[in-house]
Amino acid sequence: MNTTETRGSGVAVAGMGVPQDSTDPDDDNPQENAGPHCHLDLGGITIDHSLMDAETPGQNFEITISEKEREQGALFPETLRLATLLVHTRGYVILRGGMPIGVAHEAAERFRQIHADCMASREGDGWWQVARDTRAVFWERNHRWRIFPKLAEVFANPWVIANPLAMEVLGELLGSEIHCKFVSSDTCMKGTTLQSPHREMGGGNTWEAQSFIVNVPLGVCGLHNGPLEVWPGGSHLWRNELLRRLQVNDDVQDGRNAEFEWFATLFPSRKVELHPGDVLIRDPGLMHRGTVNESDDPRSMLTVCYFRDGFVHDYGSPEHNLDRALWVKLEPSVKRLFSYVFEGSNAAKPAPAAAATPQNVNTPAVSPLWED
Repeated sequence: MNTTETRGSGVAVAGMGVPQDSTDPDDDNPQENAGPHCHLDLGGITIDHSLMDAETPGQNFEITISEKEREQGALFPETLRLATLLVHTRGYVILRGGMPIGVAHEAAERFRQIHADCMASREGDGWWQVARDTRAVFWERNHRWRIFPKLAEVFANPWVIANPLAMEVLGELLGSEIHCKFVSSDTCMKGTTLQSPHREMGGGNTWEAQSFIVNVPLGVCGLHNGPLEVWPGGSHLWRNELLRRLQVNDDVQDGRNAEFEWFATLFPSRKVELHPGDVLIRDPGLMHRGTVNESDDPRSMLTVCYFRDGFVHDYGSPEHNLDRALWVKLEPSVKRLFSYVFEGSNAAKPAPAAAATPQNVNTPAVSPLWED
C-alpha cells in the first residue's frame, strides 16, 4: 500500500556494530519491551505510554498560492518568508497553485508530443540522442527518460522557466545573480526500479547554497505512478568534505548502494504528490530518490536547475535546450538566465566544478555502518 510518509527506523547501534531493534519480541521482560501504547506498573505508579510517544511527526505542510499572488506574480511577504525558511531548513517546499493552470496544462500537452517523438526516434541505448521532429535531446535508462525540450512555445513561457514566485524564493537563497544550467524532464515509466537514496549537483561543497531545482509537474505525479521520495531536513548540514573523509557514497542513483539505503532508514521520508499548476522547489543536496511506477501512467516533471553566480556542475548543458536563435527570442526574465552562454562579453562564465569521486565503501579499509 502506498503511503505518503515513512518514519525513520528505531534502532540502537552499539559502537559501530549491527543495528539493534529498539524492542525485542522474544524478550521475557514486559517492562523493557513495552511498546508506545502499553501501561506499566512501576512501584504502584502507572505510566500510560500512549501519552509519551517519543516521536512527533512534522506536518505535511504545503503553501497554497492565492489568486492575487498569481495575478501580481509576487508572493506575500509572509509567504516568501515561510517558503524560504522551509527550503533552507527542510530542503523543499511545495507551492500549490504556483503557476496558472492553463500554462500547466499546455506544458503537459506539449511534453506528451515531445515524449512521443523521442520514443519514436530512439535508436538503441545510446546517450544524448536527438528526436527527429522536435530536436529534443534525450536518453533513457531503466525506464526513466531524461528529455531536454527546446525552449520554444510554452517551454519559453516565464511561468515555466523563470516562475516569478519561485524566483523570489531562489533570490533569497542564491542572491540576485542566478543562471540556469539545464531544463530536462524527469519521466518515470512503468517498469522502473527503485533508486537508491542519493544527493546531487554538488550540494554540500560549500556552506552557502549553490544550486536549487524547480520541478514543474507535467501531469499528475501521484503515489500510484512513481513519486519522488524525499528525506526532509538538514540538507544544508551535509558537508561533502566530511562525507568523503568518512568514505560515505551518496552518489549512486540507479544501482544498489546498500550502506546508504540502510542509512536512509534512520530518517523519516515523504513521497511527494504534485498536480498540474503546482511547483516544487528543492535542494539537490536533499536526500531523495525515484520510486517504482507500477501504473500505465507516466510520471513526468520538468526539472529546471539554477545555480548561484560562480558555481556550476558538469551535468547537463544549456545548449541542449537552446541556441542563439532561440535565445534572442526569449522574454527578458528567461533570457537573462542564459546570458552567460550567449553574451560574448561575459567573461565570468563559470567553469565546471570538479566532481568529487567518493571512495569505494566496499574496500577492506572501510567498514559499512551496519557491520562490526
